[in-house]
Amino acid sequence: MSFEELFPIHFIAAEQWQALIPLIVMSVSAVLALLAAPWKPKGRLASFAVLTAGSVLALLSLSFSVPDAPVSVLGGVLVIDRLSQIFSALTVAAGLAAAFMTLGFDQREKLLTEVYSLIAFAVVGMMILVSTRDLMVLFIGLELMSLAVYVLVGMRRQSSDAAEAGLKYFLLGGVASAILLYGVSLLYGSTGSLKFDVIGQGLSRLWQNGTPMLPVLGLVMVGIGFLFKIGAVPFHVWIPDVYTGASTPVTGFMISGVKAAAIGSLLRFSSDVFSLPGLLSVGGSFYWILWTIIAVTLLFGALVGLRQTNLKRMLAYSTITHTGYVLLGFLALIIGQESASDAIVSYTLFYVVMNLGGFSVLTLISPEHSDEPTLQDLAGLGQRRPYLAFALSLFLLSMAGIPPTAGFFGKYYLFMSAVSAGELGLTILAVVGSVISAVFYLRPLVYMYMRPQGDDHGVEARWVGSSAVVGLAAVLTLFMGFVPSWFSSLMK
Repeated sequence: MSFEELFPIHFIAAEQWQALIPLIVMSVSAVLALLAAPWKPKGRLASFAVLTAGSVLALLSLSFSVPDAPVSVLGGVLVIDRLSQIFSALTVAAGLAAAFMTLGFDQREKLLTEVYSLIAFAVVGMMILVSTRDLMVLFIGLELMSLAVYVLVGMRRQSSDAAEAGLKYFLLGGVASAILLYGVSLLYGSTGSLKFDVIGQGLSRLWQNGTPMLPVLGLVMVGIGFLFKIGAVPFHVWIPDVYTGASTPVTGFMISGVKAAAIGSLLRFSSDVFSLPGLLSVGGSFYWILWTIIAVTLLFGALVGLRQTNLKRMLAYSTITHTGYVLLGFLALIIGQESASDAIVSYTLFYVVMNLGGFSVLTLISPEHSDEPTLQDLAGLGQRRPYLAFALSLFLLSMAGIPPTAGFFGKYYLFMSAVSAGELGLTILAVVGSVISAVFYLRPLVYMYMRPQGDDHGVEARWVGSSAVVGLAAVLTLFMGFVPSWFSSLMK
């Protein structure tokens, strides 16, 4: 075998450079924000300005450089197509929203000036994650995102809860990454490639001669890595403590951006590998394992969420339930229902917007002494801050799936794709989980409008950045609810 065959040299053409502009812009912004951070006394402002400018330029380049056909870079290491652009835009927008939510909050909680550069590096990792069809590059993007988020979680240095959350996320995340990497090595050893499509073709050939153990084990381990990142039961144990211990803007960033990146990457991998003909029929094992995970995830998040009074912890269990909805769409996709892909994309978009809006409200009402808003902190909010109360009510109703909000149509598209795939029983279970979870979404409304304000209640912050995110997210949640069909066809 020649040197060229062992180490192929790929040159990047002009159209490929153009497709890479958003990723390059965010990478440069991350480095510049990190370099500007130590510059006192203006380092914090400079880092924020660099991140904001880079995010806006990246979003503009994503919207103006939509390729007519998928652009493959470096032999398929990165693929710039409609899927990568939608999820890249979501992650960039989530990072930009988190940066605005941090304005004012960062000085109150004494966050380091590197917070903005860490958000930028996490976004770069997310963009790589949703754009690659190579398992090794996927792992690199995953680790770049994860390492930045580990630090963000533990950045509230005066809080023991934040330190515990950062350590727990780091340890469990490291174990999940190790499991995923070992699964990657098994798939590479079985198929001789790290490319998604080549792995799929290789596994299809292996499947014709029986059920080889090593590639099956590799798929299981890679699947565990994905399930950990999106927070499915039983790989959810890190979510409640980490989301509660992290600062509120960081939790909002994780619950929206990190989850969107994991869903986008899993969607691309599922289209090439997990949707292999015969995968779910291997003794019925894969199908029933995934069916059980979805069912338990739906019910666990809904039932445990009923007991929560801490708002961040309540929304942590809420996101576990939403993971069940998304996995229901993935099951329909793997079975062969092509419309499930559009349903997953539109639901993720709606989910990101309503969660960013919800956590921006929590940032504004977060108690200064603990940064853990509770139901009692919402008492009387409808009288003293009617704008915030209305916006939070809108986001919670959308999470509950009440029409005409975006969340209702997101669930509708997912449930219809599952029914079309023949999963009527699991869809009914998802509807039951949605009804149960609606109870803890409606409890904050009772406190905001039907409970008097306590004497010891502090004064909510009036930070412009968080308020802007609240307003934009509220408008988008309503707009998406009135014209959901436009957003459900973004992949076309």
